Amino acid sequence: MKTNKSLLFAIAFFAAIVISANAFSFVPMSASLTPSGANSVMSFKVTNDTTQSIAVVIKVMTRTILLDGTEKNDPVGSEFVVFPTRVVVQPNSFQTVKVQYKGPQNISREQCYRVIAEQVPIDFTKQETSGVKVLFRYIAALYVTPAKVSPKLILKSAVGAEKDGKKGINVTISNEGTRHALLSNPTLRLQDSANSAMPIVIAGEAAAPIDGQNLLPASERLFFIPWDTAILGTQYTGTFDAEIE
Repeated sequence: MKTNKSLLFAIAFFAAIVISANAFSFVPMSASLTPSGANSVMSFKVTNDTTQSIAVVIKVMTRTILLDGTEKNDPVGSEFVVFPTRVVVQPNSFQTVKVQYKGPQNISREQCYRVIAEQVPIDFTKQETSGVKVLFRYIAALYVTPAKVSPKLILKSAVGAEKDGKKGINVTISNEGTRHALLSNPTLRLQDSANSAMPIVIAGEAAAPIDGQNLLPASERLFFIPWDTAILGTQYTGTFDAEIE
């Protein structure tokens, strides 16, 4: 069941802008490399199931998730070698693209990236692709994961708040560990210090804003949890638990 949930989470990051009938598939959608050795390289498969040739550009970008969940991506430097970066895939065939990590080997924390494959209507004799319309796009997760890393989730704060006219609790969760944490079945157990006899347990559908979220290492996320009896401005204390994939 965990594998299915991970797959659904990966597919959620799949973005498609359909401008023509052409399309392709790109796998895997999530991969983990080691900083060195045989497992520092991964093969991705670009499959064209259509009756027309397609052009696909592959690139690696950095990945940062901000407090509000917004993802920020920037071009990588020399940390990766992608070969080839551009492919023309014939009808009903496939091409293999290799992505190899070439960055620092002595890293103590998992590094997070994106592999982006874009179908583009370009002449591959040209070197520049800026300004070209993207017909179809896959966005895969890529991690460079050293040995002996693990997530460490901390409930940093829980404050009564209001959003869009609804009462709730602003919950800030921090991953102070060294590996990403994909969350499932989260449970919050909170107490109002002024009324400790009435614990609040938030789980299941009530915790849906947290379920399935990915906390990258050394990052924080802010979630608004609707809760009708929340007291605005009240500081809640408690614990946070979740299954980590």
